Amino acid sequence: MKGIVFCISMLLCSVAFAQLEPLPGMDTLRVYTSIEAGLQNPKQVKRLDLSRKKLKEIPSDVFLFTELEELILDRNKLKSVPAEITQLKRLRHLSISKNKLEDFPPIICNLRTLERLDLSDNEIGKLPDEIHRLQNLKELVLWSNIIGYYPTSLIRMKSLTYVDLLNNEMNDQEQERVINLLKNAEIKLSPPCDCTFYDEEDE
Repeated sequence: MKGIVFCISMLLCSVAFAQLEPLPGMDTLRVYTSIEAGLQNPKQVKRLDLSRKKLKEIPSDVFLFTELEELILDRNKLKSVPAEITQLKRLRHLSISKNKLEDFPPIICNLRTLERLDLSDNEIGKLPDEIHRLQNLKELVLWSNIIGYYPTSLIRMKSLTYVDLLNNEMNDQEQERVINLLKNAEIKLSPPCDCTFYDEEDE
């Protein structure tokens, strides 16, 4: 029975993300799928998809693409994000879904131009207090993690319109708290569980 429920949850996650509209201006841009091809004309690279490359770290050459607006790193083996990512001053969409992240990389919070962030299907246990620095973030996709800490600073993220928290265990009280923190956003939630969480007052 648990397997059936999990499959249904994952299907809902896929459908929910598929409904997201492309970021304005990106849908007609070429998608590069290799660093080598991009390096032939680095200034032209605005979309880079390095999914399924068995990457254990982000190649340093990625940060040479200073005009990059979209970086997809799904289905790799990444455990961290280096500070060099802040060199991507124009980055609007970052996806590191289905990797091995155990922490929400705090350095991501310095990507002030980011509009969409997908860290789904990792093992992230908490959101950083400084997440509110992502003032231009509109879409936050975090389904299938193990998040047990949602900072009060989320209330300061006024641009957020969509948050996917499907398949993250949350009880009634925690779901109500997150909904109140993100009043301007559409929030995707799984049914509440009989579980407990910690908050800032417990630390």
